[in-house]
Amino acid sequence: MKFSFQPNYTHLGSSKLDEKVKEAKKKFTKCNLCPHECGVNRKEVLGFCRATDKVIVSSYGPHFGEEAPLVGENGSGTIFFGYCNMRCVFCQNCELSRDT
Repeated sequence: MKFSFQPNYTHLGSSKLDEKVKEAKKKFTKCNLCPHECGVNRKEVLGFCRATDKVIVSSYGPHFGEEAPLVGENGSGTIFFGYCNMRCVFCQNCELSRDT
């Protein structure tokens, strides 16, 4: 079964997408992107989560561990980002998310 899927951001148009990117980047100067709301300027210093204003991708690849409609023939895909701010005690991905 083939699905025809197009992400919603592709319907925005380049000017609207640029506007959303600018708004998102403003949040880095007084960071409140997670529940810790440490308020640091992530372009200059590290806050509670130790994240900068750059995205860190620890790993990525196909993922086949979901239900068949989600996986399809090629896998659903998975991306693990670095600098998770939640610091869960039982995190199964702490090597990827905390120590990058």
